[in-house]
Amino acid sequence: MAEYDEFERVVRKLHQAALGDVAWTEPACMFNELIRMDGNTLVIARGHSRADLGLSFFQICYGDERRNDFEKRYLTQIYPHDERVPRLLSLPDGLLTPTDQLYTEREKGSSAAYNKRWRNSKNGFHVRLDSGDGSHIVWALADSTAPAGGWSHTQTEMIRRLLPHVQHFARVREALANAGAVRSSFEELLENGHFGVIQLDRRGRILSANDRARGMLAQDGGLSDRGGFLGAAMVRENDEIRGLVARAVPPLGVLPSAGSLTIGHPAARTRLVVHVTPVAGGVWDLDAQSVAALALIVNPEAKPRLDAALVAKSLRLTPTEGQLATMLTEGLTVQEIAAATARAEGTVRWHLKQIFRKQGVSRQADLVRKVLWLNGIPSSRRD
Repeated sequence: MAEYDEFERVVRKLHQAALGDVAWTEPACMFNELIRMDGNTLVIARGHSRADLGLSFFQICYGDERRNDFEKRYLTQIYPHDERVPRLLSLPDGLLTPTDQLYTEREKGSSAAYNKRWRNSKNGFHVRLDSGDGSHIVWALADSTAPAGGWSHTQTEMIRRLLPHVQHFARVREALANAGAVRSSFEELLENGHFGVIQLDRRGRILSANDRARGMLAQDGGLSDRGGFLGAAMVRENDEIRGLVARAVPPLGVLPSAGSLTIGHPAARTRLVVHVTPVAGGVWDLDAQSVAALALIVNPEAKPRLDAALVAKSLRLTPTEGQLATMLTEGLTVQEIAAATARAEGTVRWHLKQIFRKQGVSRQADLVRKVLWLNGIPSSRRD
């Protein structure tokens, strides 16, 4: 019973972390105690190889604290030579893979990543989880701290039970980061036009929605407002989304569950992604008007929105340099940046050289990785 209670507490904390009410560090450190392991690392990234990989989230938690020193050392000293990175990106979704299987026998004797960074993680696990939007979610688990040594069936089953909850956290966190909405209040989310936002009460009824979501609900096809409840035009999809909402706002005494699904929509070439997350405290609040769950509706075709002012401030660039660095990260070419900003191509190239010099990088991929790192930081008006 105690283990179940602790699992429930961790899941509720994950729901809070997904919506930015608490930092990821809180549930991450709880994992270490619940699973009985030294530490864990969560990575969210885009790209297909080490050369073009852009990190939007990277945190290492050992014991009961976040280890910024480990993060910095790994990124600056180990990551450029880490042999396991391309192998991680090709792992099947949800496969719990022992760390030592990501290195060859020869690499185990010579690899700095295996012998230095992972000295307390050689007997841990790695798992890659699908994000639904093309990015990679990687959860790395350090060594077991069980008295008997090694991993018990109970520990590995606990990890597998947690996987969908970690996956949902990462999906929602990435959706919020792409919309520049990490740690936004409910009111601020409703003002955000980068994705659809719907607030649900404890009965699963629609309390409010932003303009983007109302537009989706009003169109013929895809999502719909069925008598005040969130639904879908297709019968099968309607059953799925009603079930998802029911699990997010269950009867009293039942653990709320977060989840995601995709919905066809006539205005989008790709299927819309719907994330439904319970709101801490909402399910138990007897006030029918309290928010019990939040539905985020994302169009995967939409490009991540970056805050140019935040980029400039964080990387100590001029406003112009921040703007150009952001546009480069969003995939624009020098020619396209020049046209969009009414500058000569030579002027744009000169500014980019100044940015590279200030950041101590020589490749576009390195600059893009730095800018994407900032994508999950709250807006520039917050510390």
